[in-house]
Amino acid sequence: MKAEVIMPKVDMDQETGTMVEWLKQEGDAVKKGEPLFVILTSKAAIEIESPETGILRGVTAKKDDVIPVTEVIAYIVSPDEKFEAPTAKTESSIVPAATSSPSSAVAGTAKSEAIQPVMVAGDASQVRATPLARAIAQEKGLDLTIVPGRGPRGRIYKADVLSALEKGVGNAGSKPGVIIGSVSAGPALQIPLPNARIRERIPMKGIRAVIAQRLGYSWNTIPHIYETVTVNMEEVVRLRERVNTVIQEQTGIKVSYTAILALAVSRLLPKHPYLNSSFTGEETIVWEDVNLGIATSLGDYLIVPVVRSAQEKNLEGLVKEMNRLVDAAKSKHLEPAEMSGSTFTITNLGMYGIESFTAIINPPETAILAVGKMTDTPVVMNGQIVIRPMMSLTLAADHRVNDGARAAKFLTELKATLENPYLLI
Repeated sequence: MKAEVIMPKVDMDQETGTMVEWLKQEGDAVKKGEPLFVILTSKAAIEIESPETGILRGVTAKKDDVIPVTEVIAYIVSPDEKFEAPTAKTESSIVPAATSSPSSAVAGTAKSEAIQPVMVAGDASQVRATPLARAIAQEKGLDLTIVPGRGPRGRIYKADVLSALEKGVGNAGSKPGVIIGSVSAGPALQIPLPNARIRERIPMKGIRAVIAQRLGYSWNTIPHIYETVTVNMEEVVRLRERVNTVIQEQTGIKVSYTAILALAVSRLLPKHPYLNSSFTGEETIVWEDVNLGIATSLGDYLIVPVVRSAQEKNLEGLVKEMNRLVDAAKSKHLEPAEMSGSTFTITNLGMYGIESFTAIINPPETAILAVGKMTDTPVVMNGQIVIRPMMSLTLAADHRVNDGARAAKFLTELKATLENPYLLI
């Protein structure tokens, strides 16, 4: 018996996965179904189970390697089976982990660590690229012949196209038929600090590279419009005190302010459908269901678990589902489907003491709500100065789909709902 261990395809648009860590080492005994390694997709870190029972042999993937889906990265053999590593291929499709050197190759052959400058041919139809990468390049008007590919023999992935768009490749006078330099992660900035001591060099790789790519793409392609309101949360505080004991007795889970906010948002979005939509570049898709993304920090990175059909759930249902998703994310057992398909996102930094902030839209969504810290604040009510728990809410909307009036109407109604939240129950 010799079973192949491959880089799995866990998402519809996934082309590569980044190796985070092996949970078993070369020569270890493994059982079918037990966690074998952790990969990073564009959405989260995910544990991958062993496909068979046996001994792990022939491990080729290392930490931070970017690997095409279906690539063989190890084998599982019988305990008494003699294992011989397969003959090395002429070219390796595994993109090695980045180093601190600006000239380090991000893809290459088994015989050479460097990639020679690429002569651009000028005919995009002859370029090796995945269908998704080709479609995005065509939509954005990007010439594929000037995009460095990180795959085998220079194959271009979606990530390469998005990286090129983020860096403005093709907008600085690049022309077909000229040498555009070696294939790398991009030009390095030379920072002249002769009197400064370097504490550490941190290569842009792994999950930070994924986050940088996705948010850079959003910021550079979506015209954001921001609007802010300040909400008196006095009644929300009272509501939480009244329902928390009951719900905690029934579920064992405390009611968070984010859960109450999620309830209000999911009930209001059907009345403001263009904020609960997706923009494809050619059309706006307005969704019937509110699939609510809840941005969640997991130490070094951020993921967005999705509460599906949130508009149909009551407060207890939202509390239970949000808690389940966060627990699954922390244990790396969150399914890819539970991190995709969101139609609107809430991101809350109040627990870190942040009073207000602006967030970047998670495409193809067209809006995201940033929630700040609830702070006791002097306010004027009926001619008197009183102290009230105030919270700042900032909505970012895609100006290609939503104008300022649409965003303002939603925020105004959300403020009114939170200041009289009992109708939600």
